[in-house]
This record gives sequence, structure tokens and C-alpha cells, in this order.
Amino acid sequence: MHNSFEYADNGGKNLLFHNLGNGKFEDVTDRMRVGSTRWTLAAASADFNGDGWPDIYLANDYGPEELYLNDHGRGFKLTTAGLEAESKSGMSVALGDAFNRGRLDAFITNISERGYIFQNNNLRLNEMTGTGKFRNVAEGQIADAGWAWGAQFGDFNNDGANELFVANGFISADRDKSYWYAMSKIAGANGALFEDAATWPAFGNASLSGYERSRVYLNRGVAGWVDVAAKVGANDLYDGRAVALADLSNRGAVDVVVANQNQPAILYRDIPDSSNHWLGVQLIGTRSNRSAIGAEVLLEASGLTQRRVVDGGSGFASQNDRRLHFGLGTREWVDRLVISWPSGEKQIVTRPPIDRIVTITEPARLTP
Repeated sequence: MHNSFEYADNGGKNLLFHNLGNGKFEDVTDRMRVGSTRWTLAAASADFNGDGWPDIYLANDYGPEELYLNDHGRGFKLTTAGLEAESKSGMSVALGDAFNRGRLDAFITNISERGYIFQNNNLRLNEMTGTGKFRNVAEGQIADAGWAWGAQFGDFNNDGANELFVANGFISADRDKSYWYAMSKIAGANGALFEDAATWPAFGNASLSGYERSRVYLNRGVAGWVDVAAKVGANDLYDGRAVALADLSNRGAVDVVVANQNQPAILYRDIPDSSNHWLGVQLIGTRSNRSAIGAEVLLEASGLTQRRVVDGGSGFASQNDRRLHFGLGTREWVDRLVISWPSGEKQIVTRPPIDRIVTITEPARLTP
């Protein structure tokens, strides 16, 4: 299923539609066995196990995350893949090569409020080609972002490593009235009631994880992640929901758009380190879909390896720029790009020019 998409339907059954290529779609949910009935808030798709077929990752509220492995287009198989551990209130799932291993990892936001509930965000390293599982390595600052919603991986300083932007906050009302206190009394008396919003007390003008700032996590590799939001100017206190990344000025910078609940949207203009190089890649499908959704690009440059995927939707209710952005640090050339097209073909582009956006069109069939 190289030209399909997953629709996450809260409270009902998730649906998978196959693109027939004539402006019509076919519901193949039952035939492809992907009809999860969990409270799914976000879905992402990529080839996690390296077999050349895109899989589906679901972030679910009130339940474990789910991974559906693609059986060569014949259907999907639900696997736990280690995701049952530490799954709580999945709000968003973002994909990115967290540590430049040439694999797509997953970052899942959850809810944390010290003194009441602490669920931790999950940063799950993709080890599907080895152990057949994902491994959660979130700890310290990256695990605790408050009531987290949308999140995205992006190389904001073009140093060659992904950073993370996370939007937070639920309801900002009276700063002196916390709804968490009322909720904690319900949970303490009857946890089952807590799981049904219809049984919650009236909100009134109380805040529930309100006035929470966004987080910008700097990637320090084995030294962990550190929140630098205050230093880089991400100081909003709105009730964040969706986060999308795009190079809005075609200048090799990853700008950030944040959509907020009943509040103005925010645009953060990225100003990366001017001494670092970069490469933007726009893919145009011919045999594959024209937007190249589902294509994956592996970049190799002087010891640096990065993988990106062209997605049809990423994070919570959001869509990134479909042009892929690679930070290169001080490297002055790219050795090669290995493109895996949705059609199943692989294409190698050697020494593409840097510090610009290059357009690559899918060629005719490469293999006999």
C-alpha cells in the first residue's frame, strides 16, 4: 500500500483509504486489518523495519501506542514492538532520525503535571531491524514538557543534528485556580470516573495545565537533550496544539508555525548558525504519487548519516513542508543521496549542490 493514508477517528474505528489514482479513494480498512478502535489522536507512516513497505504508527490517548507492520501490501499486522511499556496519554507522534543512525525514530507526547500526574514523553529509538522493537530513551528534560501536544523534529541550527519543538498547555484561565486539584479528588476516589470526561466537575474559570510555554530541545547526543526555548526566543504561553515546520523564505532555515486553541497562531522565524551548511530536497514523483509522499531519503556526507521521510501529515493535526531539510554543519559537500521512492525503486544522486533547494524528479524504472 504505497499510495494510501490513515485517518484517525477519535472514539470510533480508524479508517485506511487507498488512493485509486483517479480522484477516488477506496476504504480498505477491514481488508487490510488496520481498524484500531482506540482513542487515536495522531498517526504517522514510514518504513520502520527496512522491508521497503510503509508501516503505520498510532499515538493513542488512554492506551498503548500501536504499530501496524505492512505485509508487502497484503495487509497489516498489529505488533506491540515494545510500545506497551510507558504508554499513557499519547497526543502526537513525530518521526525523525534522532541520533543520525539512518533510522526513523518516534517521539510521542504525553501529559505531565508535577504533584498530580507524571507520564513522561516517549522518545522511542527504532531498533526494528535488530530486536524487532522500539526502545524508549526519554529521560530528564525531554521527558517532562507539561501537557504536551504537537511536536516536530527539525535541525534549527543546521549543525547536522535534529532538535525538537514541543507545544504545550491545555486550558489557560484563572491563574490562581487549578482544575488539577478537582481532578485529583475524583481520581483518588474512583479512577474509572476520571477516565470519562462527562463525570468531571464543571471547569468554571479554573486553569488546567494553562500558561505553559513551548519547549525547544537542543540535541547533545549522548549528553542528552536540554531545553533552550528561553534562549532562542520561544516564550509564548498560549495553549499550543499543532506544530508545523517549513522553510517559508527558501533560505535554508526551518521556521516553526504553532496553532493554538482559541488563540492566535504563532510564527517563529528560524535564524540558524550562518557558518553551517544545509541542503533542501524537493521530490517530484512520476511513477509514484506526484507529491512523493512516502519517499525516504538517506543522506551521506563525510561521516554524517541522516534519514528523512516525505509524510502526508505528522504530529498532532499538522503537515510539514514536504521539502526535506538537512543541516550539514561545517561539511562542504554531500557524498550522495539514496532515495527510496514509493514505487519501490531506489535512486542515487551523487554530490548534489549544497546551500540551496534541489529538485529531484523520479526517473523511469531503474531496474529491469
